[in-house]
Amino acid sequence: MDITNVKRNDEGKRRKRKNEGINRRKDTLIKKAYELGEFDGIDVALIICKYGRYTTYRSRDHASWPP
Repeated sequence: MDITNVKRNDEGKRRKRKNEGINRRKDTLIKKAYELGEFDGIDVALIICKYGRYTTYRSRDHASWPP
């Protein structure tokens, strides 16, 4: 195994670890938004853009919300 393969492998592991951390934070944020909407009666809209992909959450199920 040469040095370039080792570097590439280490880079892949680092990227995977970083992605796992980001995904965990995203899941926690969505859970908190859900809790705010469900338990506290707050209207919540959440938009997360990660690497050009969007994840959305809204506490109301109306097409016109958020305004």
